[in-house]
Amino acid sequence: MTERENALLVYHHQKPQWTPNMLEAIYFTGFFSHNECGMRGERIKENIAVDCFGVEWIMDHGSPVPNPGKYILDDISNWRTLKFPEPKTYDWEAFAKVELADYDGTKLLTYFCEQGLFDRLTQLMGFENALMALLEDPEECMAFFERMVQYKIELIECVAKYYKPDVFMYTDDIAKSDSLFMSPATYQEVIKPYHARIIQAIKDNGMIAEQHTCGKYDAVVDDYVEIGIQSLFPTQASNDIVSIQKKHGDKAIVFGGFNSQGPCGYVDADEATMREEARRMADTYAVNGNFIACPMIGDLFSPPTPQRLMQIGSFCDEFRKRCNELGI
Repeated sequence: MTERENALLVYHHQKPQWTPNMLEAIYFTGFFSHNECGMRGERIKENIAVDCFGVEWIMDHGSPVPNPGKYILDDISNWRTLKFPEPKTYDWEAFAKVELADYDGTKLLTYFCEQGLFDRLTQLMGFENALMALLEDPEECMAFFERMVQYKIELIECVAKYYKPDVFMYTDDIAKSDSLFMSPATYQEVIKPYHARIIQAIKDNGMIAEQHTCGKYDAVVDDYVEIGIQSLFPTQASNDIVSIQKKHGDKAIVFGGFNSQGPCGYVDADEATMREEARRMADTYAVNGNFIACPMIGDLFSPPTPQRLMQIGSFCDEFRKRCNELGI
């Protein structure tokens, strides 16, 4: 059985032969094609690139980050002046050829689609102005989100046609380390209806709907499950993961568990720390089933330094060893 076949058993709430680990089971793609964070964008300076909305991104330290203060929308009511991307005009065959060149079918193919509705609002306006817009002018925010949904659905359809991934990961970081950025009521009224349409479009196009939300989002996990999200990524340890598993494990898998805010998330974490975290995740979460481990060691664009390779190897070895001991 391949890692892909085994991971699909978890996504379909069946018992896998072993508990999957992201670092071994998942092949990520998508970062290049949609250019939501400048990876395919024009370089206007050596370390600055422009994304598909015209937002500047700093490219020279791990994952790209928006260029602070370089916002292009000063008032949410002016969102109609934006030029929205047109995914159907992209050269998808060329993108797929580049991004899938090393894919051999043995791992689960996941299309990682960054920058959801709230994410994009913050990148256009900055966090403070975006949050104020949600409070002061929710109607204009919803009109903007409606247009964003149209763009995202067009993107989803193109991805399904040309990449044919098992999983489409929709990203929207509406939470920080200890809570949501907004009240649950604001999420439910202003954002949730549009999330629901994106999730449905993913499923309608034959892909598993995976939601990426960093931070503590469990105040709206019921809403996530209600709109049909099938996988919760990267469900960090700040969330009440065991309660989520008990309540929703038959509907949505937990893909996460790593305590990235603890010592194992430090750049200089040693081997003993990584092995301890691997055992904790196996003993606390993997035993409940419907679980894929998500050790966020660095980021996907971190260089393969000896330190990082040691951390990855230590975690993977200990997680597999402990799961074998537990028979999971």
